[in-house]
This record gives sequence, structure tokens and C-alpha cells, in this order.
Amino acid sequence: MPDAHTTLTAGEVTARNFPRSPISVAQVREGGFACEDLWFPSVVARRSALEHNLTRFAQWCRDRGVDLAPHGKTTMSPQLWQAQLDHGAWGITAATVAQARAMRDHGISRVLIANEILDEDQALWLAQANKDPHLDYYCLVDSREGLAVLDDAGRAAGTRIPVLVELGVAGRRTGVRSVEEGVALAEQVAASAHVQLAGVEGYEGVHPGNRAESTVRDVSTWLTSLVELVRAIDSAAGFEDVEEILFTAGGSAFPDLAADALGGISGVSRPVRPIVRSGCYLTHDHQSYERSSPLRSAAEEDPLIPALTCLARVNSAPEPGVALLTVGKRDVPTDIDLPIILNARGRDGTQRDAAGMVITELNDHHAFVTDPSSALRPGDLVELGLSHPCTTFD
Repeated sequence: MPDAHTTLTAGEVTARNFPRSPISVAQVREGGFACEDLWFPSVVARRSALEHNLTRFAQWCRDRGVDLAPHGKTTMSPQLWQAQLDHGAWGITAATVAQARAMRDHGISRVLIANEILDEDQALWLAQANKDPHLDYYCLVDSREGLAVLDDAGRAAGTRIPVLVELGVAGRRTGVRSVEEGVALAEQVAASAHVQLAGVEGYEGVHPGNRAESTVRDVSTWLTSLVELVRAIDSAAGFEDVEEILFTAGGSAFPDLAADALGGISGVSRPVRPIVRSGCYLTHDHQSYERSSPLRSAAEEDPLIPALTCLARVNSAPEPGVALLTVGKRDVPTDIDLPIILNARGRDGTQRDAAGMVITELNDHHAFVTDPSSALRPGDLVELGLSHPCTTFD
């Protein structure tokens, strides 16, 4: 029976961007397609940029003495998950049990579900997954109610579910709101026969995605509280049941601040495994992470390289200074920024002067471009820089 990766490569799927459909990954590889052969709009990934980013961030983590469990929900691509593991990732992060199930189905043996699980059936799936001696699947807990759901699932499956207590940010997302709450919850976990306390987790990326002095200060202050929580739980003998303490934070905007905090803890009863969970480093982007990543081009001699762009045609230039592209909200992300125009060329390859061209609005399938020099003509091919890899892949 073929494995999941072989099936994924060989199976034909409906593809809106290729001249023939259905088509398989294997047939695409054999087809020798060029970008100009695609049906536009098409988001494309540059292999050279992906390979650079894989190597660059793996080395960055090694230099700082932290492990990496990249967020797999960024790409939801089994091939890219495997590439990250091949470059030394400790495991893969998921946001939901459904994502974790897809990861299991494609051979990922260690998954951190960076979320709470309050659905009884999903908790039972997680408990049953952990009965497999080849799988280590973790989740988060921030309430007695969540702990009770997991405890019931572990009892029903006859196993223990490993969890991390989550510390949150006031006014933002999930997680206990104080060190004291975290210690109290950890004591309840320790008293459970079917849930095991594996460590502490937090996510600093709920702070604004910029490098303003006030943002950096707020992130650093919160990370100090995360370290305090580990020490406080350890002082209360909360980690007596494990050989090492998992200590994890670090999205794609502030992994440097997280790495400093994660790697700076000492004097506890168990070895600490510091883990960052950056996922967007793999493709980077032209906007949101170019503003916030420590490996952005403005802050690093060997920066991450944006790997994703969108190619779209000009389908109308109905009045001076205005052009419409064949791309819209169903094709590219708009949750953080509108796309930017990187370059444009005519059908004969002539480069247009893209200076001053700005996308001002997106409909479902149209992009409005302000074109001060009226350089764009119907049929021109425009390359767009994007913002936020997670929603780009969606």
C-alpha cells in the first residue's frame, strides 16, 4: 500500500492554475511548465528562496541554542513539513486537532497543538493518538474545564495526555492571566492520573507586529513572566513526572526575544528544552514580516527572502491613471495589508515603470490600481508582493 506522500504526489486533483486539469504533482514536475504557462492569477513559490530560508533559520536556531517546532498551519503542506524536519526541526506545531490528524496521516510523529481542546471527541482522538508509542502529541490547558475534558479522555483511552500550561496576554488570546493562576492549574494537572504536565507555553505574537520600542518592551516584560511561571511551577514540584521541561514561545515576529528568554532559564530541577514555533520564516513575505522579523532585510546581512508572489494580468485600463488586475480577495490575503506591485511587463517582455503604482482596493476578483503614468496596458503581467504567509496559503 503506498504511503501518504506517494499518494499525494500521484493523485490527480482539480487545479485552477494549470492549462490541464485534473493534474497530479508528478505530472506538474514532468510537464516543464514555466510561470507564463499558468492560468492567472497564480501565487507561486520560489524554490531557491524556500531552500535559503530553511537553511538560514535552522542555523539561526542552532546559534541561539533553541529547538524549532515550526507552525505547520502556515503551509499545511506535508512536503514542506518534511523539509523542515529534514533541516532539524524538533517537531511540528498545529493549531487544531484536525491539523494534527492530517500531520499524523502524513507521518509526523511529534506535534504540539498550540491550543486548548474543549471538544470531548477531539480530546479522545488526542488520547488515542498518544497510545501509539511512536507518537508524541501535546496540547495546551488554561482552565479547570479544559483539564477535566482531557482527564476524561485520557481515562477513556487508558493513557495520559501530555499538556503545557499556557500563559496568555491580558486582553488578548487564550492562557492563564497570571503566574499564580498558572501554578494553581499546574497543581491540578499534577493531581490528574490521566494528564501529564510537560511544560509551559506562551505566544507573544498577539502583541502588535512591529519593532517599536514600546512593543519590544511589552513583549520582553511578558516573556519575563513566562520564565517566572516555569520557575514557580518547578518550585512547587510540578515537573517531577517528566525528564525535561518543554518551554516554548516564539512566533515569526519576535523569535529573537523569545529565544533570549527561553534559553536564559537555569537553576530548575530538570533540563529545559527551549522551543520556538516560528512558521512564516519558511516563505517570509514582502510586508508584515519584513516589518517585524529579526531576519528582515533592514536588520540582517543575510535576511530571509520572500518566497511567495502573485502573478496577475491587467484585464482593463478603462481610464487614465486606473488599471484593473485579474486578482482579488479570493486569490490573495488582505487581512494585514493589500498587495504591493513589485514589477510589471508587457507581452513582449518590456518592463513597465512601476514607480507610484498602488493597489487601493480589492473586490472578489478585481484589484484596483492607481497608475499615475498610465503605463499599464491590458494583457500586461504584474507581479505582486504579499503580506502574511498563513492566509496566502489559505
